[in-house]
Amino acid sequence: MVDGQPVPVADIGGVAFDVADRLAIINLFGAYAYAYDQNRLDDFCALFTESPKLGLRLPDGTTVSQGVDTLMELLAKRKGEFKVQNNQRRHALNSFWFDNQSAEEATGRCYVQVFAIRDGGPPSPDLTGCYEFTAVKQDGVWRFSRWVLAIDQAQL
Repeated sequence: MVDGQPVPVADIGGVAFDVADRLAIINLFGAYAYAYDQNRLDDFCALFTESPKLGLRLPDGTTVSQGVDTLMELLAKRKGEFKVQNNQRRHALNSFWFDNQSAEEATGRCYVQVFAIRDGGPPSPDLTGCYEFTAVKQDGVWRFSRWVLAIDQAQL
C-alpha cells in the first residue's frame, strides 16, 4: 500500500533499474535497522534527508506525522525506556518491493518485524508492520525522504 492504497503489480519482475542503486537502497535499510538497534541515533538520523516526511499509520488508517527533530526526541526517550527495561530490540526487514526506481528516486515498501530480547532471554515478536518509503539520491548517496510505518498492532 502507498498512502493506504493498494499498489498495482503490473511491472513486478522487470529489470529496468540500476542494480548498484538497488543494492545501495537495500543497504540503507540495513543501516537503518542496525543504527537504531545499536542506539546510534545520530547515525540513524543521517540516513534521512534534511526534511523527511515521516509518519506512523495506525490500523484504523489514521496517520500521525512528526518532524525529524520531534521524532528523534521521541526515539531517544523510547530507547532510554528500553535500556531501563533491559530490552534489546532487533529489527528484521524483509519482502522488499520497489514499485518505482529511477536514477534519482525510488519508492516501495518492506515488511518489518521487531523482536524484543528482555533480560537476555529469548527473542519475542513485539511489533509487525510495513515500511513505505521514498529514497532519493543526493550527491551520489541514497537517503530516505519519506518514511511511513504502517503498524499492524492497535497499541505500541
